[in-house]
Amino acid sequence: MKIEQIEIYPLEAKLSKPFGWSQRWTDARVQAVVKITADDGTYGWGESGDARTMEFLAPLLIGKDPRRTETMWQMLYELGYQSHGFAGSQTLAISAFDMALWDIAGKAAGLPVCELLGGRVRDRIPVYATGLYYTEDDFPDALTEEALGYAQAGFTGMKMKIGGKPVDEDIERVYHLREALGPQTHLMVDANEAYSPTVAVMVAQKLADADLMWFEEPCGSYNDGGNLLVQQLGLMPIAGGESLKSRYEFAERLASRMFDIIQPDIAIAGGVSEMFKLGHMANAFGIHFNPHFWGTGISLSATLHVLACQPSNPPSDCPEPYINQSVMEFDRTPHPIRENLTDPIFDQVDSHIPVPTTPGLGIEVIEEEARRFLGWGLTAPIQITA
Repeated sequence: MKIEQIEIYPLEAKLSKPFGWSQRWTDARVQAVVKITADDGTYGWGESGDARTMEFLAPLLIGKDPRRTETMWQMLYELGYQSHGFAGSQTLAISAFDMALWDIAGKAAGLPVCELLGGRVRDRIPVYATGLYYTEDDFPDALTEEALGYAQAGFTGMKMKIGGKPVDEDIERVYHLREALGPQTHLMVDANEAYSPTVAVMVAQKLADADLMWFEEPCGSYNDGGNLLVQQLGLMPIAGGESLKSRYEFAERLASRMFDIIQPDIAIAGGVSEMFKLGHMANAFGIHFNPHFWGTGISLSATLHVLACQPSNPPSDCPEPYINQSVMEFDRTPHPIRENLTDPIFDQVDSHIPVPTTPGLGIEVIEEEARRFLGWGLTAPIQITA
């Protein structure tokens, strides 16, 4: 089996209403999707956020055996080793290719990806709702309505944004939601790297009575000293790592225990191959592994397969999400691409999503939808062949 063709789809979709977080507002969603096809017609899908680097690296995969996932991961990673991975874009491209290769490998073997990874230890994955961004709607009515809607839909946990408004205003928003939701709902806050260490400490102190499950990205992901300072307060668990790439960027941060919870994104950190390693690295340190997700059904399915193979941390006869079982982010913000691109369109029941059971990743991309969302003025995907 050899790779014969690679097709890259740079996708974009406008939103009817903008939303924001601490770093910016957006009125669009973008995604870079890749289809890798072997000479026997077997194909696989992957995604990330960097179509240009995919296009640059794709010719190196033509003619290679797609089932040799580790061989190809190392080949592509080593190309950018001394150049710092093309400022990070290299690992995004590797992530997309790696997902597609595992999809092919599973289909070729007639097995779901989680079985190729050693076998599932759970059939469904706990998820929490991510939404509660800043919008142009009035506070508190719109925020409260959104949060209660998630609770009524069955979510047992949800995450809200902070860092994009004056500190005291954000604090008010958090305590308002905590009161509206009651103590039975897990509530997390995400600052998206908004604060200096000094301000992050102040915010953590002000939120100490909000019964938060975690405080996410209080400082920059590469501000190790700042995150460690907030973590050492012991006021609530500190989470982060969605923008970190590969085990090499996580290794020292796991060893220093600057995060109580790591949140790698499969479309950023290195795909299925690397996420599987990261989960077991975190397990060895007793650090929780709760992956980030902000893509489509492609990366969602890939993450489900990885989490299906993750043991409880620590082992327990009483498996409990957030306590000893990984939980996964389930983005609920508007995303026309995610809402139309794949079959199935995943949804949760009782705050869990079943792990796909069909060969490969267990999803199919509807190519008519992929073409409908093509960006860059394209009318067809970028094609790379021998």
